[in-house]
Amino acid sequence: MEYIKKNIHWLISINIATLVIAYAYGCESETRSLIYPERKVTRAELTTELELLEQKSAIAYADLERKDRIRDLVLNQSLIIAQTGTVNPVGVIMSIMSVLGIGVAADDVRVRKKLKRAIPYVPEKP
Repeated sequence: MEYIKKNIHWLISINIATLVIAYAYGCESETRSLIYPERKVTRAELTTELELLEQKSAIAYADLERKDRIRDLVLNQSLIIAQTGTVNPVGVIMSIMSVLGIGVAADDVRVRKKLKRAIPYVPEKP
């Protein structure tokens, strides 16, 4: 008993150090989710969410590029028709096909399937 009284400060320090080490080793840091702010996620889950958002933004940018190409094609065909006064049937057919998205829709489906296979983690709504 006298040993405990004499070394109480050391024993308390060792116990506190043990608790701090156990907490630091066993508890992962958490932060709010980017997709669902009411949820808390770990570093690995946050990395997965960030990759998911990057892939979604890449698809959105590709969609914007496709729409800009279609707009430019329609504008160019309109300028050609206005300048020459004649209609180029092949150019008009290509413009119509681009506006309707023939070919692009098939590519879009392929990209979506590829994206679903690439994303192993989809966060659930709580």
